[in-house]
Amino acid sequence: MRVLIVEDDAIIAIYLVTLLAELGHETCWPAASADAAIDEAARYEPDVVLMDIHLADGSSGIEAARQLHTRHALRCIFLSATLDETTRTALLPYEPIEFIAKPVRPILLERALEKAECQLGNA
Repeated sequence: MRVLIVEDDAIIAIYLVTLLAELGHETCWPAASADAAIDEAARYEPDVVLMDIHLADGSSGIEAARQLHTRHALRCIFLSATLDETTRTALLPYEPIEFIAKPVRPILLERALEKAECQLGNA
């Protein structure tokens, strides 16, 4: 599965690239902002997105998810240290696959990606 990583913390982004490769998934270079995510999605055509909620330059993962869902019908696995109910509710229109709290535990990411594969396979 092709996965677009949208994460502004370089250490976390590199960790996710490494982890995804170990799990057998293909990634492009991570995007750090909403604008970069939109550009990378158009260029890379991912199957799914790992989306941080708070991005570089004050941009929003929620806004990036909205645009990716509208333009490319992409769905996200959302990552955040603060996944409160208000945030989760705001993301529902974009059909989130899963919410994962940071720090990201490999088993939870693996399960979320398996869920994504099942849902995308049934689409």
